[in-house]
Amino acid sequence: MEFEPFKVVPVGYVKRNHEKTFIEILPEFREAVDGLREDDWIKLVLWFHESEGSRRKILKVHPYGNPKNPLTGVFATRSPYRPNPIALYTVRIHRIEGNRLYIDWIDAVDGTPVVDIKIFVERYDCPKEIPIEEREADIRGGRMIGEVNVIPRENEHLDELEEVPPEEYEAVILEIGPKTTTLTAKELVELIDALKEVYENLPVEIRDRLRRRGGRSP
Repeated sequence: MEFEPFKVVPVGYVKRNHEKTFIEILPEFREAVDGLREDDWIKLVLWFHESEGSRRKILKVHPYGNPKNPLTGVFATRSPYRPNPIALYTVRIHRIEGNRLYIDWIDAVDGTPVVDIKIFVERYDCPKEIPIEEREADIRGGRMIGEVNVIPRENEHLDELEEVPPEEYEAVILEIGPKTTTLTAKELVELIDALKEVYENLPVEIRDRLRRRGGRSP
């Protein structure tokens, strides 16, 4: 079976300056960096350009380069030898200067093309048992409030859960930066009550300004 090649363009390159490692974003992709902050965790997708030619035909390797380990299919390893030499890294942004993202040290060589950058999200990148399955989450109904992403549960099939007590019914997913948690209906009500109390304790001047600007009280 023959496959049609497709085009992947670099958005930047891995660079090394003495002991510092950074991603230099190409000027045409500079706006895509907006929203990233120092201390954010990100996923880097790199193209190991030096693993071209015959290395892309290697389908089995000794894991970790140790010949004592039995030959294993590359899809079950993190070997750089792959049909498509794509590498994944999870790193922290330590500093942002213009089009440079200073990150943790990685073993990619200077000049390695960066194919993509994605924020690290625990729910996707460190999957664990979450009561609300992805198909039950109303992703489009989610709202970003500061760094908090509030994702409600889908309304469909809720009649099947009528008998579930409020302290057991998972009502909402909260993503706070990369971290993910869920709240039951009971916890959601407790959170709403707590936020109302916080709002009522705001200085009167602040509440008046919020009202004048169209802000809604809880």
